[in-house]
Amino acid sequence: MSLLTLDNLCSGYQKLEVLHNIDLFVDKGEVVNVIGANGAGKSTLMHTICGVLPVQKGEITYKDTRIDSLPTYLRVEMGMGYVPQDANIFPDLTVQENLEMGGFTISNLSQKIEEVFDYFPKLKERNTQYASTLSGGERQMLAVGSALLTSPDLLILDEPISGLSPQASQSLIESITNINKGGCSLLWVVEENPRESLSHADRVYLLSNGKVVKEGSSDDFLADENFEKLFLGHDVDAASE
Repeated sequence: MSLLTLDNLCSGYQKLEVLHNIDLFVDKGEVVNVIGANGAGKSTLMHTICGVLPVQKGEITYKDTRIDSLPTYLRVEMGMGYVPQDANIFPDLTVQENLEMGGFTISNLSQKIEEVFDYFPKLKERNTQYASTLSGGERQMLAVGSALLTSPDLLILDEPISGLSPQASQSLIESITNINKGGCSLLWVVEENPRESLSHADRVYLLSNGKVVKEGSSDDFLADENFEKLFLGHDVDAASE
């Protein structure tokens, strides 16, 4: 059963259409990756799903309800979590304060914070540190942890491991995988370390110039002899044939 469905979605900035007739779905329990070259429209797609950008045409359905006209906060209340690529923590607050800000509407906040620490024990060790003093990997842990406080059924991740060291990337990927095993579906934009990320996914969408040019299982993508070119957005015409 589909948790999220995009039907003929078009979106962009003011009168500029960046996304063209996107069809995409995420089933309950799935991990779905979105790949493509820089400028392909990946972040624009995530912004539109979360309500940061308006839908110009088409529909977004979440849990069998049309949400394309709903503000972001109502989408969050319906069980959607979002971790943007940038500006996703408060650097001048401590780890604890960041989590309290992320869950200020939650009645059982202390319990939820402990659940976040279960996924990210390093955050508990850094609880009183200012977020600005954390490593890049720890900052991403904090961003993901803050999104988990509302117990989302769908977590949208925009390039969570970009710029991280191999060790930090591997640690975060393991935590993200555990989050999915805990029952949360994932829509995950992949920019770096594609083979490792896709090895944990069920399905993959390839974007190029604001269009879905290839969709299939992660196994099919990983087995493709042109995988590296596909990931970088090359030879997309051949991929869509």
